[in-house]
Amino acid sequence: MPTTRFETTIKALGDLSSLKPDAAIKNIEGWETYLKDHDAEGAKKIVADLEKLKKLLAAEDLDDSKIKPLLAKLGKETAGLAKGDKTPNAAHIEKLGTALTEAQ
Repeated sequence: MPTTRFETTIKALGDLSSLKPDAAIKNIEGWETYLKDHDAEGAKKIVADLEKLKKLLAAEDLDDSKIKPLLAKLGKETAGLAKGDKTPNAAHIEKLGTALTEAQ
């Protein structure tokens, strides 16, 4: 996974108010594609939650009371995935998990 994908996503999570839903959905689809090719424990759960997030972002009216808790859940799941990762991406995965958890 290119480091730029992590950096782009982390930057977007830092200012959710400026992120357009269709751009977020496109980013999510890229992560889904990436994760579907991995057998790491927890990856399938993250993909399922990303699908839920896409549906929330595609709604006409965005519901922060559903989106923010789901982002926090994804953050915990992502950080958990980083703990089992032995690749050079582990630190990036952990940073992404933190960014998801702290997204406002």
